[in-house]
Amino acid sequence: MIKENQMTKQFPQRPTVAEYLADKIAAIDKTQRQIAEECGFDNPNIITMFKLGQTKLPINRIAPLAKALEVDPAFLLRLVMYEYMKESWECVENIMQSTVLSANELQLVRAYREVTGDNDAAAVVIDRSAVLAIVTA
Repeated sequence: MIKENQMTKQFPQRPTVAEYLADKIAAIDKTQRQIAEECGFDNPNIITMFKLGQTKLPINRIAPLAKALEVDPAFLLRLVMYEYMKESWECVENIMQSTVLSANELQLVRAYREVTGDNDAAAVVIDRSAVLAIVTA
């Protein structure tokens, strides 16, 4: 007999903006001063404040920071908007009937369209725990 907790799968959780930035800043071979300069910040302490979640990343600094950290700006935008202005972000996505895709997600969409002959075929998710299988008719 399968226990209830064996049936419940844990999917990765969305990182907070602070967690994401802390991880990416730690992974890149740049000082916080270099990152701050590339983004047009006068004081490198602002980078620490972003990492600790003490200060929100201004929307107009998402693109320069993403470039400095060599990360996908669309993904960072989505994280920032979801965390800082969730209701507004959801409203924009609903009105636009779309979502902002990261480069990796866009690659998946393009592959899906190629496989389906761009025929708007319905996808069936086989297993979300480790691998996504796309089945089309």
